[in-house]
Amino acid sequence: MTRTPPDSALPGPSGPWPPTEAMLNEPVPEAVRTAQADRLRKAWETPSGWRYWTAVNNSEVGRWYCMTALVFMLMAGVMALLIRAQLAVPENDLIPADRFNQLFTMHGSAMMFLFAVPLFEAISILLLPGMLGARDMPFPRLSAYGYWCFLIGGIFVIGSIFFDAAPRAGWFMYPPLATEDEGPGSDIWLLGLSFIEVASIAAAVELIVGSLKCRPPGMRVNIMPLYAWYVLVVGAMILFAFPPLIAGDFLFELERSFDWPFFDPTRGGDPMLWQHLFWIFGHPEVYIIFLPSIAIAAMIIPTVARRPIVGYSWIVLSAVGTGF
Repeated sequence: MTRTPPDSALPGPSGPWPPTEAMLNEPVPEAVRTAQADRLRKAWETPSGWRYWTAVNNSEVGRWYCMTALVFMLMAGVMALLIRAQLAVPENDLIPADRFNQLFTMHGSAMMFLFAVPLFEAISILLLPGMLGARDMPFPRLSAYGYWCFLIGGIFVIGSIFFDAAPRAGWFMYPPLATEDEGPGSDIWLLGLSFIEVASIAAAVELIVGSLKCRPPGMRVNIMPLYAWYVLVVGAMILFAFPPLIAGDFLFELERSFDWPFFDPTRGGDPMLWQHLFWIFGHPEVYIIFLPSIAIAAMIIPTVARRPIVGYSWIVLSAVGTGF
């Protein structure tokens, strides 16, 4: 069989197909090999100058994710120190009551939404391709899109504290305290949180597809690194947990902006609806945070001990069972 080029302006492949053994064994000319290597390096080269911020490779996006999450963690830590300073002695007037409520709400929100889950996603985006022998994540632009959504949402949420416009109803935002709270604080929280949730779902899609589709030839799922298994489980948990919270945010904002009675019991609503939607996210969140640390330990200990881990199949089964 001979392959002929299609009718187009671009030259197409031609010659015998499939290639013969002799053709495969024929050495590649040095000039061709050098040109191919140069094109490959150029394709994977990190942009320079202002274009650096358009990078989509997993190493750069993973570093951005890690550094941004750590900055948000430090800011949340400062808020925690201010809260404890206020509570250190009775009758303390270091922080006004309204600002104290803002700090309490923002500390919990930052630690839950801007640090715990994003840091897991950042480390996974950074390390998973190397563990699987892949060049990058399956959808590099989706990784970058998720990071910029995370950054925008985080700036919205954390920046509100500097303008005395942060939410004051607690990081769980229970109605009616949150739905009837005056000022834009709750609305800013909902807007920023929506961006963060989109970023988390985008990263979960990346990690699930990466674990399943970016494995090298011969690496079956029953022998892939334990970290990849835990990433797969946690990604599935994120896909299950975050959409109900997005739905709750949408209903919450409709009630605040248009006075719809989703959580108002005097008009047929139910304040427990928000708690159900929130904790469908909140309870898996505990394991979304916990499982990656177990996965890292499951990779470090056998490596340092220079011994294969015992009970690989049972560990995988326990991770899947915990996720379920």
